[in-house]
Amino acid sequence: MATTTATIGLVSTDLLTDSLSLSSAATLTDAGGSTGMTQTTGLRRKTMSAASAAAIQADILYRSQDYTTNGANKVYIKNVSTTVTEYFTVHIDGEELGRLYAGDWMFMPWNATSGTRATFTVTIASTWAANDTWKFDGITMTAANGTTADIAAQIDGLNYPNWTTDYVATESTVVFHSRYAGGLTQSVAVTADGTLNTAGSGTANISLAAIGTKSEADISIRPSVHGGMTYETMLFHQ
Repeated sequence: MATTTATIGLVSTDLLTDSLSLSSAATLTDAGGSTGMTQTTGLRRKTMSAASAAAIQADILYRSQDYTTNGANKVYIKNVSTTVTEYFTVHIDGEELGRLYAGDWMFMPWNATSGTRATFTVTIASTWAANDTWKFDGITMTAANGTTADIAAQIDGLNYPNWTTDYVATESTVVFHSRYAGGLTQSVAVTADGTLNTAGSGTANISLAAIGTKSEADISIRPSVHGGMTYETMLFHQ
């Protein structure tokens, strides 16, 4: 078991009529227990830049589906910039939490509530021939032969940018799951029309399609300028 202590100190001699000196410390433990947290992403630093202000994009720091929902997760983010007017805007699922100006940092709990992933099943059927093709997500499968189970195995064996697959040997079906919750909902994009036959009448029909639901807790940040801003971040998680 690891022992990790988070400490904050608030000190001021002129904010109030009396001096302010407040400190608090907490040992980071898994949810509902006394076991010290042992998982972390490690501290990392990244400089964000873009070609122009119009081209600025947000960085997704942590996707909720990758971590324990309702765990005692804690997130640290710091704006490393020294230019006082520069800030990062912090968002959870697109909702703005606030801005971190130069030198500002935050340490907060995070429940990592995720949505669901889109899914669908492709069934290879009818008469296929060698060199028939099937296209999806920018990837093309070229059939080595006309056996439907072999074609399904070929489809499963490819690497898709936005989808993962499940396949049982000797069967003619492949189940697709979107890599991330919500967003990737175009499961209807794969139909029998996706099969461009050079011979035969092979099909790749869709069934059991389910649209994904949006995540409620992905954490992202967006810089205020495009010329290069640096942040640090670290996640403690279960």
